[in-house]
Amino acid sequence: MAFAATASLVLTGCGGGGNDNSGQKTSKGATSENQVLTSYNPQPASNLKQGGKLTLPIVDIPDQLNQLNGNGSLYTFNIAWFYQPQLSFNDPKGNVTFNKDYLTDVKETTVGGNTQVTYDINPKAKWNDGQEMDWTIFRDTWHALNGKDKDYVAGSTDGYSSIASVKKGKDAKEAIVTFDGPFVYWKSLFADVVNPHIAKADAFNKAYVNNPHPEWGAGPYTISKFDAKGGTVSYKPNPKWWGAKPHLDELTFVQMEESASINAFKNGQIDAVEVQDAEQLNQVKSVKGVDVRRGTTTGSHLIVFNSTSPQLKDTAVRKALMEGIDRSQVAKIMFQGLGYTEQLPGSLDLYPFQKGYQDTFGKLVKFDPAKAKKDLDAAGWKVGPDGVRAKNGKKLELTLPTIGDRSTIKAFGTALAQMMKGIGVKLDVKAHPSADFNKVFTQRSFDIFAMGFTSSDPNGMLYICQNYCSDSTLNVSRSVPKSMDEETKAVANLPTLDQQIKAGNKVEQKAMETYGIMPLYNGPTIWATKKGLANYGAAQFYGDYGVIGPPTLVGWQKK
Repeated sequence: MAFAATASLVLTGCGGGGNDNSGQKTSKGATSENQVLTSYNPQPASNLKQGGKLTLPIVDIPDQLNQLNGNGSLYTFNIAWFYQPQLSFNDPKGNVTFNKDYLTDVKETTVGGNTQVTYDINPKAKWNDGQEMDWTIFRDTWHALNGKDKDYVAGSTDGYSSIASVKKGKDAKEAIVTFDGPFVYWKSLFADVVNPHIAKADAFNKAYVNNPHPEWGAGPYTISKFDAKGGTVSYKPNPKWWGAKPHLDELTFVQMEESASINAFKNGQIDAVEVQDAEQLNQVKSVKGVDVRRGTTTGSHLIVFNSTSPQLKDTAVRKALMEGIDRSQVAKIMFQGLGYTEQLPGSLDLYPFQKGYQDTFGKLVKFDPAKAKKDLDAAGWKVGPDGVRAKNGKKLELTLPTIGDRSTIKAFGTALAQMMKGIGVKLDVKAHPSADFNKVFTQRSFDIFAMGFTSSDPNGMLYICQNYCSDSTLNVSRSVPKSMDEETKAVANLPTLDQQIKAGNKVEQKAMETYGIMPLYNGPTIWATKKGLANYGAAQFYGDYGVIGPPTLVGWQKK
């Protein structure tokens, strides 16, 4: 998985550095590798006690529980992480480590100019229902995710579309994956795999809706209780698990609004909580035995403009609206009281601390309300007597759904409505509970929407199609034309990273010139945990799971 969609304006905080006028620590977003921060109490298995319980909050228990399906969200991945196979992990810098509980050996060679990878599957590896994990899981995952069969609602085809064949090796426990030419990102693929029961498109799309199928899992834990209505998912150690022993006796996700999760943490009902703003940070600081863990976020927060909305079909109108939005003011609202600043982001493919990053959006759009007004005039939207622009008898009225009940989200909605009013646009802000995120996102029930992507992989150019291909489930603006797809997909197949970055930056500029997405900020990450919780907190390229490394290493440190 590369990106997962998250609720609008999910913010986490970060510290370090000097002090601002309030006496708080101040920090800036990382612009180089040596500025990247992590904090997750890394501990080896020998330092963890056996047993104990862990209770965590989750914003939403989504309908779609297949983490490889395009209608899944970050919360789908949260739930799958503990009971589904994870064939590889990233370290905090994004380097891939293969999980020996599933793969005893992985070898890369070049055959006839093509990258070829041989995966040896652990002889002990079985699904919970007794089926062997064999080479067909690689074949079935490739079929589901390569984009050729449009009946599969795939989350990402990136990388899988570059595979020429998946074949059985010396026996059923060996898979040989051959790419069409050289492919530098092969390690990023097959972290998650398809269960045989969902190999066909209909089952891939529907079988996991409102049903997690623990019998189709194959992880260190298995689901012991699933109650979507009651908002509870519980896990216990999997009696059929063959690998490294998990440390917890019980793990539970409890669904709750963000504000409720802070109170639950203060009351000792949950053991960790992601802190979203300064108000929440001040509340958790007072909790006895709290450990506040701060790190660099690999996430992009953005505003999406629905190009299929009647008033937003014109590219010139979308660009004018962006010119009327003060991103620096949005950042001030979101970072207020955190002592944190960052440069405004200009890419969804790379982060400012990564090689090849360019401020592409900053070259295209500057905050300029006067220019926004002129551009709207030129597009035929004239200001009426009530101050709202109109064209052909229709007013320039737009809807902005906001997700969650935090004060910063309300402040963001109010500020954006004022900015739009300043250029003659009426923006109706409609508040939704956190659990509505997936519905608003997948049904595209908005004109303008603020949301986030979290990255679990540092190889941003591999996933450029997820951001900008016309049929991507993440590209909900639908502003990038189908005619760009071939050029976009070609980026990840170039033979060197330097060539990919150069081509990818050009593609991103062309895509951003359709004015469907507006990067807002990257932001920082804060987790508040009970002291002693190990391998959980803030690190890059974990998609905000909180879990750093395999689920077996989450537990309580020996005293």
